[in-house]
Amino acid sequence: MQATIEIVLPVFAMILCGFVVGKTPLLSAEGIKGINNFVFYVAIPALLFRSMSTLKVPETVDGSIIPAFFIPALGVFLLGILIARLALRLNLDQAAIFAMGSTFGNNVLMGIPLILLAFGEEGLLAHLFIISFHPLILVTIPTLLIEIQRSGGGDRKSVWMIIGKALYSLLKHPVIFGMLAGLLWGWAGLGLWKPVETFADMLKSAAGPAALFAVGATMTTFSIGGNIAHSVMMVVLKLIVLPAAVFASCLYVFEMDPIWTAVATIAAALPSGVNVYLLATRYDVYVARSTTSILISAAASVVTLSLLVGFLVTWVGK
Repeated sequence: MQATIEIVLPVFAMILCGFVVGKTPLLSAEGIKGINNFVFYVAIPALLFRSMSTLKVPETVDGSIIPAFFIPALGVFLLGILIARLALRLNLDQAAIFAMGSTFGNNVLMGIPLILLAFGEEGLLAHLFIISFHPLILVTIPTLLIEIQRSGGGDRKSVWMIIGKALYSLLKHPVIFGMLAGLLWGWAGLGLWKPVETFADMLKSAAGPAALFAVGATMTTFSIGGNIAHSVMMVVLKLIVLPAAVFASCLYVFEMDPIWTAVATIAAALPSGVNVYLLATRYDVYVARSTTSILISAAASVVTLSLLVGFLVTWVGK
């Protein structure tokens, strides 16, 4: 209960603050876009640079968090495809968005502040392993499936073009850039000129609150629509099935450190990320139901994440 009050309540209070302000004339659609750009391209990279440059990286870093997270994630993705195709009778492009909405979480804007509050920079390091591969795997695969549907089977050249674009996007991703730059800076033993250090620390302090505020404000641009039953199925897979599968994978299969197990589980339990909506909009497929799933998962995660974080923080012994 104490963990829920001290960690989760401030997180959702800041999200609610963004949502309330976003509903008023104080914040326009352009203003919301500006806040998101500031967070994504300036504040979060600065936070990661500052955190990684001073982080004492353990001598043995458990890279098994990658298969421990993504094997069950791909399993749930496949389950989503099967449900969408066999039970809901959706086309492959629609099924791809359904499966993505069932697995792709808000790991940057919501995940980073939450993990930092719950487990500090040790937890952030584990979370960054997941973030590094998250869009590469869980955006590229549904994109490939949609292209296959649209092209009547697809060709080898278009598949490699999509994979190449995904790798290029990953290399220039501001989150990855901030993380790698910080690690290299710390490894080189370089310090910062005091005014620069103060400036970086100011941006680092602003990143978490601004990111959570942006999550809430962005929610005001979405609306409920489409077949709500489909959206609810996506939310159940995302908030219940995926974190349960990841927790079992980390604990019983890969036997990972408790903190890293907790971080991977929380990452799996985060509500659906806006990239689901962006991909659906890009291809004009399953837009209303993917949007609805983002809203429902955000609302439902107030309960699910509160219970989960309270349990995991107690279980870890933090």
